[in-house]
Amino acid sequence: MDATLTVTIPAHDAARTVATAIRSTARSLPSDGRILVLDDASTDDTAAAVSSMAATDPRIRLISNPGSPLGVAGAANALLDEVDTTWVARIDADDISLPGRIGRSMRTLADGDAELVAMSGWFYGPSRWAVEPVPMLSADPESVRWELLLNCPFIHSGTAATTAAMRSVGGYRAVPSEDWDLYMRLALDGGRLRRLARPGVLYRRSPGQMSAQQGWKTAIGRDGTTADTHRRLCAEVVGREFSAYPALCGPGATPEQVADARELIRLAGDAAVGFPHAQRFSLKVTVGGLGKRLDGWYGSDG
Repeated sequence: MDATLTVTIPAHDAARTVATAIRSTARSLPSDGRILVLDDASTDDTAAAVSSMAATDPRIRLISNPGSPLGVAGAANALLDEVDTTWVARIDADDISLPGRIGRSMRTLADGDAELVAMSGWFYGPSRWAVEPVPMLSADPESVRWELLLNCPFIHSGTAATTAAMRSVGGYRAVPSEDWDLYMRLALDGGRLRRLARPGVLYRRSPGQMSAQQGWKTAIGRDGTTADTHRRLCAEVVGREFSAYPALCGPGATPEQVADARELIRLAGDAAVGFPHAQRFSLKVTVGGLGKRLDGWYGSDG
């Protein structure tokens, strides 16, 4: 296994956007880096678009699943199985890597103070020019553990990790929020997760994407598998289990779960004062924003 990086791109019916995702990633990829694209049972010209680019850039490789779509977790694991580099990164087929993203991620991983690093990002879409900057806030491995108890603190397309760490927890699981579930399991496994303040990805928003569907949002809160992981991380970070996960995901939780969520948010706010300024500010922003969302879903607690 060599000391470079493979960027993985799952692609299902992504002919319109996959070339941009590849091109934006390739421009800052080192000469010994790799881009691995999985055509996951596409019915459009995704494979042809990738093959055309691979013909002129030996760093790009296409693999295909001709059967039924594997889904988000299945496609991610199929790609992970093919990785033979020390580090592995992710970008979705409709997102864009910003200049310098790959280099900064690799330097952070090479420093040895994180098993997973995430770049901040900007949201754009659904209209062509609708770009939404987000606060550029860093988080270190200790503050990330608290942020993981409140929400998913990373943009999946902006992540890079050691391949060994990803495999040590068995990769992804087929749950609605497969990325949040993965990050919590990495933290439970002793992994150090870090977020860099500088943006590294443009995350495309569209009305038809999975995360915009109400059914998907409802499924997250009902996911007992990830809820169990959340309880175990609560026990490790806070010292006791909380049943807060369904309430943190949206409406529909029980009064006990809502009360646990409010208590967990309060404890995270208290813990924030012990962190350096940048991490304290990030955690406070998370606490404040989530508290307002909880009030919107369940009403103010006083």
